[in-house]
Amino acid sequence: MAKPRPEFDPALCACGSGLRAARCCKLDAAGLPDPVNHAALDTVIEQARAARAANRNREAERHILQILDLAPHHREALRLLFELRRAEGRIAAAEALIARIAAIPPDVAAAHVQHAQLLINQSRHAEAEIPARRALNLMPRDATIHHILGIIFTETNRLTAGERHYRLALGLSEPHDAGLLGNLAWNLKQQGRLDEAAATYESALAVRRDNARALAGFAQVEAARFRLDAAETLLAEASALAPADRMIAVLAALTRLHRDDPEAAVTRIDATAAAIAPQSLVATEFAAKGQALERLGRFDEAWAAYQAGRAFQRDRANRHFSPAPIEARLAAVTTIFLADRLAGLARPAAGAVTPVFLLGSPRAGTSLLEQMLTQLPGIDPADARAPLPELSRLLPALVTGLGGPATSFPEALLETTAGDQRDILPMLANRYLAILRAAGTTTPETRFVTDRNPDLPWLLGFAATLFPLAPVIHVLRHPLDVVLSGFAQDKLYEGNAGVTLAGMAMLFDAQMRAIAQVRGQTTLRYLPVRYEDMVRDPAAILREVLDFIGVTADPAALLAASPRAVPRAPTHQVVRLPPHRRGLYRHRGFGPVFGEALPLLTPWIDRLGYADAREIAA
Repeated sequence: MAKPRPEFDPALCACGSGLRAARCCKLDAAGLPDPVNHAALDTVIEQARAARAANRNREAERHILQILDLAPHHREALRLLFELRRAEGRIAAAEALIARIAAIPPDVAAAHVQHAQLLINQSRHAEAEIPARRALNLMPRDATIHHILGIIFTETNRLTAGERHYRLALGLSEPHDAGLLGNLAWNLKQQGRLDEAAATYESALAVRRDNARALAGFAQVEAARFRLDAAETLLAEASALAPADRMIAVLAALTRLHRDDPEAAVTRIDATAAAIAPQSLVATEFAAKGQALERLGRFDEAWAAYQAGRAFQRDRANRHFSPAPIEARLAAVTTIFLADRLAGLARPAAGAVTPVFLLGSPRAGTSLLEQMLTQLPGIDPADARAPLPELSRLLPALVTGLGGPATSFPEALLETTAGDQRDILPMLANRYLAILRAAGTTTPETRFVTDRNPDLPWLLGFAATLFPLAPVIHVLRHPLDVVLSGFAQDKLYEGNAGVTLAGMAMLFDAQMRAIAQVRGQTTLRYLPVRYEDMVRDPAAILREVLDFIGVTADPAALLAASPRAVPRAPTHQVVRLPPHRRGLYRHRGFGPVFGEALPLLTPWIDRLGYADAREIAA
């Protein structure tokens, strides 16, 4: 009996390509015409090319859709439709089409490159790595592909790998590629190699001075080198070249705020808002405006700006809080970090450099403490770049590679108690120090390195296992100030916690519970300090911390000295300020806005001794 023919389905594809779903994302490859028969459509494809070249796009589209309904794998027709949809800004359609082109044999590097570039333009850098690697396999000496991989690795915080690909691209391309040099300079800036970054920006701008983004990047380097006048000059030049560039405008506003001129910062952002109306400001602009308004004491307006920024992320960027990642990390800590289960772990020997772990929830004040500590020669900052998360991902692979079972972190820790796996923790402790040494974070003169990685609250037990004698300094701050300060940024944090006060409260609560679990089940060299004491009497707190880690120095002289040059400048150096009291009990200016956060925070306010705090910000 003959098989019945499928019914014709006229429904268009949801991706927006303009094709029927049966010829697009729901394509059944069985029974498609042999590509050798595509020649029968040569006349139509020539008509489509001619119409596209003459900018008769609707005519071109008609021909292309006709071809693809008959021959869904016609590469040239797919390419023309991809170009049309990309030019129209129909990104979902363009993405579906370029993925189809890349999947058609034979493998063509150009299709993978276009796929990667489309994803990069949407800030989907991790996803872009797959097509970029495929392109590199096909053309390993192509400068453009290495440049793309440099961008991907830089934007996913694999800075050394990004630098390597940028330099490979430079070796394979014109020696004076201004865009490539500018991207390399930004990578070096992110690594904290400020002098190298400045020299590279100068090379890029010597080739092409009318590069507004390079000027703005150079301005950020100069600000981090404490050359604010030079930074403002560069930003003014960038603004003159690109007066409508909003990134440059917000950098100029933040520079005015750094100069303690919040009125000028507000004026600059309001000018942007007027220029783009009725389009909305984005989260970064709202956050900067809120900070400036708060500095002026206009708390109601500041709160409205902070709320608007987070609403933009929720409503326009579709960033919604999901507690699942936070709950999963807390569950892993409470399940694995039990004294009885950890008793058999190897204890690595001390190395030549001792980490000082600066522990705290986001916005608690660890960057201020790092700034104070690293004024002392011999104490260098690893900042948020320290490699604990990288090592936690490496651990399961080492367990499996040495004959252990396949597992994940932190469960893999428990597999290092017997056999060859007992060598793993000493190996990881050595690798931690080797990574910092290779990155130039530490030098032969380094005795201590500060580590304030944002994952430290989750990885505290791992850190204590690798470095059992390392000091742990826990920076505590009023929970309402922590949550407010996190909400007032544009950062998203885990599970997009930053988009709501309740999300920030849950993140704070979960991290504090994780820290309490590890403290109760392991032995730590632990010292709590309060942010409030740190800004009231920084010399006294610095003396207490230095005594705790075993260093003799004059805290008052250190704090009065000019900022010390360090091997790798920390990320917070661009906004470095002397200790000040503006953030002291910051929440009091905002009144009763914390209702959704209080159920989780009130127990911690009591437990940490903040319930009776009566001080006011000076």
